[in-house]
Amino acid sequence: MSIFRFPEKIPTFFYLIFFFILLLVLTLVTPLISNQDIDFIISIKNETKWSFSKITDFHFFISKLFYTIVVSLISDQYQILRLINFLYLFLIIFITYKIIKLKFYDLELWSPIVAFLVSGGILFSFLTIQGFFLSGLLNLFILYFFLKIFEENKINNLIYFNIFSLVALLMGNFYCLIIITVLSFIKLTNFNLEKEKRLSIISNISFLYIIAIVLLTINQLDQEESLLNIRYSPELLFERLTYIIPILMPLTGILFIALVFNIFKKLNWNKDLLFFLLIIVISLIVFIFSEEMKFGLLIFILPLISIYIFRTLEFVQMKWTKLIYLSLFITPILVIYTDTSFYLSIEDIPFENYLFYGVIVLFSLFNPVFFIQSQSIIEIHKTALFSFTTIVSLSGVFFYYQYNDQLLSNVITKTLENDLNCSTEETKLEINDKSPSLISLYFEENIYPDFKPECTIQLTFTSLNDLPIDDIKSVNKTILDLNQKSFININFKKL
Repeated sequence: MSIFRFPEKIPTFFYLIFFFILLLVLTLVTPLISNQDIDFIISIKNETKWSFSKITDFHFFISKLFYTIVVSLISDQYQILRLINFLYLFLIIFITYKIIKLKFYDLELWSPIVAFLVSGGILFSFLTIQGFFLSGLLNLFILYFFLKIFEENKINNLIYFNIFSLVALLMGNFYCLIIITVLSFIKLTNFNLEKEKRLSIISNISFLYIIAIVLLTINQLDQEESLLNIRYSPELLFERLTYIIPILMPLTGILFIALVFNIFKKLNWNKDLLFFLLIIVISLIVFIFSEEMKFGLLIFILPLISIYIFRTLEFVQMKWTKLIYLSLFITPILVIYTDTSFYLSIEDIPFENYLFYGVIVLFSLFNPVFFIQSQSIIEIHKTALFSFTTIVSLSGVFFYYQYNDQLLSNVITKTLENDLNCSTEETKLEINDKSPSLISLYFEENIYPDFKPECTIQLTFTSLNDLPIDDIKSVNKTILDLNQKSFININFKKL
């Protein structure tokens, strides 16, 4: 199996560069995959009267500004709005670097940074236009400057801390109060802390809580949903775990090994590392039990998890504990499950899909679990990175090749021009109530035309379980609706 160990020889920085290129390509070619993204873009395009929550949403403001600048260039390529995520990501890298230098200055730098960057959470957040990155970024800045307040007696640290805290609260990120409260409690229990410092902490946190109460009250008056709702059910717990495991990949398995060595064997047993662990645990608990899924929390803890793992295991030679890397097989399983879920039955799956399944399973065999010799965490994770990035790259190529021509916008445009001899720019579309939300984004001008149409086309969307409309004057097509994660019928009738 020695031939499979060449990923260990690849420099860590190469994985970072390759993943950035991969993110850029996926950003530009991956279609919109959630109704939340579609609604967000529609609000950016059409919002004229802003509510209080919109005014204080800095991500919405930045996205609106970016859209205004590039609107003449992007046409209907709304995926370009994802490029804003690069700004957030570079800042996350920067603040992670600062946190490492502040608390773990002797830790090898690039391995933990690359480990959290090349992960399911970063990939998932990059393929959305939501403010997950900004939410996680703000929490990291708050954490950094709060820690720095006690390292340096400079007023600017306190100023920056309060600025980022206020921005987070204005954006509805009330979770930052939990971070601040936990940090404050830990610091106040230090009997050696000066009286002036204690009073400063108490007064500062009191000020932030007052601001939070005011903002919560305004949100309620604005008829916004409560941001502090907590609920529990076994179904909710299972649902959240199904998100946590792939988002933390490929760090999910090795996190448990780090916990064993740190907690039970007391390896690298120090207050800073235990504090990071406390923040990670609290964040996961809040994510699991929150009314809405706050993916920004997972973005926030990804760098902390990576630092925790590499600090704990930096001098450990792992052998039998590598069995935990069997968790890497989750990646091809998730990809195969996603693809097969598009189809009503196994018989409908094309033969080339099975070839693709075989290829990604083959590359998943680049797994540390098959190597008997002891290895360091850096060597092990390089192999995991190779497997993960290769599978993601192959999946991106396959999904684009297999399904791009079956996406709604492409099918409608080609059918209008090739089958119905209608120009897309001069056609009025009439749609039913079951129409995918995506159509109102890409064809808004066709649904509500301000021109005299040369063609009027009635679109009828039905499930594959329904028989196609039998009308010789109409055209039936099958499209892949990524929002419903299934194929559906679409009937074109020229009126």
